[in-house]
Amino acid sequence: MKFSLMTTTMVIDLLIKLQSGRPKEEITREYASMVEMIAGLGIPAVEVTSIELDLFGLEEVNRQLKTHHLEVGGFVHLDQYACTDSDRAEKMITLAKKRIDDAVSLGADNLMLALMAQEDVSEHSREELTKALIQNIRPIAVYGSEKGIRVSVEDTPDIRLPLCDTADTKALLDAVPDLYLTYDSGNMLLKNDSPISYLETFRDRVCHVHLKDMAYMQSGQPGDVDVDGRVIAGCMHGEGIVDFAEIGKILRESEYEGVAVIEYVGHDDHERRIREALTYLQGVL
Repeated sequence: MKFSLMTTTMVIDLLIKLQSGRPKEEITREYASMVEMIAGLGIPAVEVTSIELDLFGLEEVNRQLKTHHLEVGGFVHLDQYACTDSDRAEKMITLAKKRIDDAVSLGADNLMLALMAQEDVSEHSREELTKALIQNIRPIAVYGSEKGIRVSVEDTPDIRLPLCDTADTKALLDAVPDLYLTYDSGNMLLKNDSPISYLETFRDRVCHVHLKDMAYMQSGQPGDVDVDGRVIAGCMHGEGIVDFAEIGKILRESEYEGVAVIEYVGHDDHERRIREALTYLQGVL
């Protein structure tokens, strides 16, 4: 099983620095240093997001990865895929197809659609949101198949959206045959769903894996709110409640040959923390 690293928290930190007035050239150098650090840790691939393509451009991201001999171990595009406005949805679908073309340029073999909530999400029933989600994702998945890119979704940690547990995921996958699943090891906990049974249910549709640990937080601390009103958030691997040993067992039994993405959530001392996460997951999996 080949590991990849999710760099989203570090990229968002760079975005915040840019928005605060730091020069673009300085932020680009920090991005290059980040990529060099990851390569130095022996991790063979990184997961790229549309955030960094917007921030640095496709050519610069490709250049940095090739300079440091890193593969693209996944590509993520975030958008409001349950949008019910037809004009907005049409633009969103067009952009997602562009991201599939970007995935081809990056040398990725998959594009994960990360579901975000639109501003009016609370004004619509789950039935309306589910219908819109299916209608919007179906043409994206079909286009991906035509381009040789596996389009996938993962369950979201936002319980307002109809993609947060086994039932929600099954409804979408049944309705969109060209769609795959990125298995996230923690998000279904927001609906008190089991990460283990969830993986067992969809093992035949999994094309990508996000390894994320989760922990319940004190009230008032940052995180997502589950159906019981508890706050839960991503944490460093081995410090939460996710059973990675059992997940590894199921993946081996399923003869999973894809990438296992280390979903890193740290904001400081990155080199040490990433090394610890890699060592832990290598030992458990």
